[in-house]
Amino acid sequence: MMNSYSDANRSSNLDRSKSSRSDRQSHSNIFEIEISDISLHGNLPKVGMTSWDDFFCVRISVSGQLQTTGWALRSYKWHKTHRFKVDKSSKVAFNINACDIRQTRRIGCFEDTVGELLKCPGPIKQTVSLYGSRDQEIDIHFRIAQIQSSTINKLSISYIDLQDLPSVHHDTFCVQVVIDDTIWESSLKPSNQGHSRWTDGFYFPFQLDSHASLEIFATRWLHKNKPIAVVEGSVKDWLAAPNGVIRKTLESMDAKIQAEFKVSQTSGASTAGNNHGEEVGDPMVEQNDVLGTKQIDALDISAVILDIDCVPKFGKLFWDDRFFLEIHVADNGESQNIVSQGQQEKRCLIWDTTFTFNVSRTSRLVFRVLGYDGKDSEPVPVCIAIFDVDELLQQNSLIKRPLPSSAASVRIDGPGIPTLSFRATQAGAMLLTRSLGSFTQELSAAVYRTSTVRPNRPRDYGQDKRIIENAISRANKSTGGDAHLYPLLVKISIFVSVAERLAKLHPYSRIAYAILATGYEVIRQGIAREDGVIRLMRTMQDTYDLVMTVDALPYLHKQKHVLEAIVQQTIECAFFIRDYVDTRGSFAQMIMNSVLRVETQIKAFEHAFIDLQRSFQSYMAVPTQLTVLKILEEVQDLGAKADFRDMAYAVDARCATSCAVHLPTNCGAPPVDLITSVQNWAIGDSKESERICVLSGPEESCGAIALLVGERFQFASRLGSSYCFRGSRHNDTRSYTNLFSTIARDLADHNAQFKQNLWRVVGNETSLRKTRVLRTQFEEFILAPSRDVVWNGPFLVIIDGLELGGNEVARKEVLSVLLNKGAELPRNLRFLITCRPEDDICKAFHGQSHILRRQLGGATLAMSRAENLEDYVSA
Repeated sequence: MMNSYSDANRSSNLDRSKSSRSDRQSHSNIFEIEISDISLHGNLPKVGMTSWDDFFCVRISVSGQLQTTGWALRSYKWHKTHRFKVDKSSKVAFNINACDIRQTRRIGCFEDTVGELLKCPGPIKQTVSLYGSRDQEIDIHFRIAQIQSSTINKLSISYIDLQDLPSVHHDTFCVQVVIDDTIWESSLKPSNQGHSRWTDGFYFPFQLDSHASLEIFATRWLHKNKPIAVVEGSVKDWLAAPNGVIRKTLESMDAKIQAEFKVSQTSGASTAGNNHGEEVGDPMVEQNDVLGTKQIDALDISAVILDIDCVPKFGKLFWDDRFFLEIHVADNGESQNIVSQGQQEKRCLIWDTTFTFNVSRTSRLVFRVLGYDGKDSEPVPVCIAIFDVDELLQQNSLIKRPLPSSAASVRIDGPGIPTLSFRATQAGAMLLTRSLGSFTQELSAAVYRTSTVRPNRPRDYGQDKRIIENAISRANKSTGGDAHLYPLLVKISIFVSVAERLAKLHPYSRIAYAILATGYEVIRQGIAREDGVIRLMRTMQDTYDLVMTVDALPYLHKQKHVLEAIVQQTIECAFFIRDYVDTRGSFAQMIMNSVLRVETQIKAFEHAFIDLQRSFQSYMAVPTQLTVLKILEEVQDLGAKADFRDMAYAVDARCATSCAVHLPTNCGAPPVDLITSVQNWAIGDSKESERICVLSGPEESCGAIALLVGERFQFASRLGSSYCFRGSRHNDTRSYTNLFSTIARDLADHNAQFKQNLWRVVGNETSLRKTRVLRTQFEEFILAPSRDVVWNGPFLVIIDGLELGGNEVARKEVLSVLLNKGAELPRNLRFLITCRPEDDICKAFHGQSHILRRQLGGATLAMSRAENLEDYVSA
């Protein structure tokens, strides 16, 4: 039975004075409380144009701890449990907020102390007067309880997500979770492009030493399900995972399955494992980069799925139906919008594109799924959900939000409630960076102080240097057994922090850190038996120790050229270490077959760093020749005589010289996080199958990104070719017919082995060199010469403004080539393609495993769509 809080409050007033003394004695006792089952009832105000626009949330503030229920429609009950550490005098405030898709406002508040609330048994009901209204009141219902210090006896497994599944039988999978003697088996899920997901939570009795396993099965109709992979461990180890999220790579049937699921305790007191998870799960620390900043500027939304028992129909036939995801971002009066067509499955709608938005922690995201009959009528809202960016980043795993039927303006049949699930991550974030967060704030402060240095204003750097040394010392003590790679990463990150401020070193230098950080686990495990690689890492560490001495700090701005050479040499060595360790057998064999042995190459790298140390110490001129992986010590006469002048070439088409010409003068810089995210993909931070990244969005944003990414890779000597269709040219020769021949000739300038192979293919074939058939060009000019080439690290090819090279008919052939032959590109040759989201391009690249699709939000698009929001809601 629901208790009236007001009645209970009056009855307790008589005893309040008697209990005040005992309460004061207990104020120092800290304990935990749970607040749950929050709901709003009564005459909730109307804030949007229709009831489908109205969303509400409750923000709970307890002694400086703030949690939110998330946004939901009226008459919705939040089942989420909120935990707080309190004493009896702590004040609990329930701030009730309302919003439509444009603005948010607080409509009411209720507060009292923990001690008073705990005196009320059972559910609590409290009446709240609305701000700005004399008579209007609503009721807030909730439960509050003190958590007893007993052993937690239930474990929750939820948000099970499997990617890169192999193709087995009918491509339908299930999972089985076993905790001691308790067994649970999931429902069957068909995989979509190797991806299956279960978002529901399942509960198990357990002890901390219980054995746990999650096994993946491929279903078979006539035989027993076939087990293909398993994750095993103790419950204690699972609970100790960062943020309670288990991530494992499972090798099975020539596939590397990416498994992720969330583990949590359902009630009771915290255990050691849970405390560990809370400590590393600090969302502010988690989002830090190597400089320790807590600010974000780009958010990725990916793997969006709407699970729905019965997909609604809009057209007369099922192939008439179209479904669109609209994501609207609002912050400080500015807005962005993205609209993307989804793929319809039997019981769900799927969007396989990564959507990227320029955001801050105060931004709000509105998700709307729209249905359309493929004709002239307006799209009809199917469901809607609202999220705060800060809320999304704190969850650090799959995000799930049930969407009750009242959220839709159409009838949704079926027993279940539609559920929206997706991932939200800071663009460009790297997992390893979290472990550096313990000292980055202190380090950043020291760097800020040293950045005020002027040659005529000397100062004592001892204190700042001690901060840096202490940071390195603390990091080295918590390496987890890695005595080589982790200390090197720490020193590189500190070097980047200091050099960017004191020597005005360009942010390109962060590539050196990103290469080793993104491949950290593979490299760490692979170098254990490689004495030569370990010796090279020590030489690299010695170099960074030298340039970071106390006496060197005031003079770094005079040594910019030396520092840039150190960074470039580090990039070259980092790619060598990563590729040698990751593909040791084939890579090392190819090197040996090319005359040069691994030990000889390692010594050449070591001597390069020693020379740079001498240059830094003596202010000598820096050698301009970078020491690189030498695959061919002697270029054969065949390659030396190669002449490609009769192969079509577009003059003045590269992005570095042409992109800036057509960009508006008021075009803002792209988010740094987004540039870093694209960079991480290009250097290998993605599935090996994703050889191509298609970045679609507003023309100005795409052009600026192509320019900046191209400059970064040009600095690192990793830009294989760039071809820009934007802007006008004198004697313009750019067209699809010379796109791949231009790229091939550029690649030949960067790799002698590729050049030799290309000449072998076309040297005696004049008709082949002059062909204008795009498929033949791609196969013979790019794929064939690349097959046995050793690429030390990735080379990036940029095609900017793909849609501008011709009309839809002209684009058909180039899209077909990238679609059907792009998966055959070598591992270290990546294509970045930017374009507007034209229908033919989006359809061609949809659902392709070798293509990473990203779509950017655009303010211009947001304005045009915002004008039609009311029409969509009323349709």
